[in-house]
Parts: sequence; C-alpha cells; structure tokens
Amino acid sequence: MNRYGDEMLLKMDRDFRLAKRIQEIEASSEEMMTQEEVTSGLRRGLIETDEESITLNSHKIWEGVLTLPLPDHLVQVPRGKLQEGRNSHGRDEVMWIDERKGISICLSRLSHPLHVSQIERMGIVITEQMRSLKKDAQWLHEETVQGDSLVVFYGESIQPSTKGMAYDMVFVTSVGGRAVTGNVRFPVELLHLWRLLTRAIFICAQTSENGNEPLEL
Repeated sequence: MNRYGDEMLLKMDRDFRLAKRIQEIEASSEEMMTQEEVTSGLRRGLIETDEESITLNSHKIWEGVLTLPLPDHLVQVPRGKLQEGRNSHGRDEVMWIDERKGISICLSRLSHPLHVSQIERMGIVITEQMRSLKKDAQWLHEETVQGDSLVVFYGESIQPSTKGMAYDMVFVTSVGGRAVTGNVRFPVELLHLWRLLTRAIFICAQTSENGNEPLEL
C-alpha cells in the first residue's frame, strides 16, 4: 500500500479509537453534574462532585478589565517565565496551570480590535487554520455561547499530549473592544467536568465595562 493509503488507515484507526473513548467517558458520566449545576456551584464559589470539592477564587487581570473565577488548585505562571522563548509581540498573556493534573488555561489579549459581532467569524478562521496545522487533532465541536458579560466562541478537539490524549478548547472573545484568544487543555479523562467548568468560567466572567452586547443567535 502506498504512503497515502497508510496515512488514511492510521487516521481512520485513530478517529475510531477517539470516538470510542469519548463514548466511554460520556457513558460513565451520565450520573454526573449538568451545566446548570456546575455554573450554579461556580457562582457560589464551590463545586462538589463525588471525587472532589473545587473552591473558586476571583482573579482580576489586565488592570481589572476582566475578572475570572478559577479553581484554587490552578497556579498562575509568572509573567517573566511565560514570556521566555515566546514571540509575544502584540500580546498580553496570562496563564494558569495544574501540572499534576495536566490542566492549563491560557488567555492572550491582542492589540487587534474585535467587535462582538465578529467573534464567531474570527473563531472559525482560527480553528480552520489550526485544522491545517494540527493534523493529529480530531476536531469535534464549534459553538458560540452568550455569558453574563462575554460572548465566547469555542472550538473543541482531542489532541495527543505528553501525558496521553488531551481535550483542547480554543476560544475567542472580545474584552473592552479588543480580541482575546486562548485555550483550556485538560486530560480527556476529565472531559465531562472540565468541559462544563470551562464554559461556566466564561459564562460567569465579568468585565469592568459592559463592552459586549448580547449576541443575536
């Protein structure tokens, strides 16, 4: 068989295994929390599951322009360390990680202006670019969600990582009229809780100015 045929078979096998893995995770999570329950817990500052209790703390970033409620087990990466080896020209980045659990949240505020009506289009462009760059990723879902203060586009995929398969949620939003992009990454085993938790974080995020009008869906 030629090289192209081999690559197609490998991709089909990987896609099948990923689909089966997701089905297993979703089947085992039928008794777990709903989006409404996770969001409600986040608003109270405490999310309790059968496995753990997650305490949330508010983090003000970019001179207080944006406030995010984040789990207290995440540690913010120092600004100097974050910029090492990165081309951050035109970006203002913040990042939180839990190295033990393999969880990371990264946001980049760009100098690029972005109106709320352009969020979805920019998100689609970014995910299309990433599809062509990350051939080993399995893209699963795209959606635009209205939160309390933010409109957020999500592009979701499963990708190989150094610790196994990771679930990656790329997002695009607008804060104070400027584009904000980033991603949340976690092990696929944490899919059910952390997919809901990621959405709840941005649903409850607050801006210092109501710069995002509700999106007409």
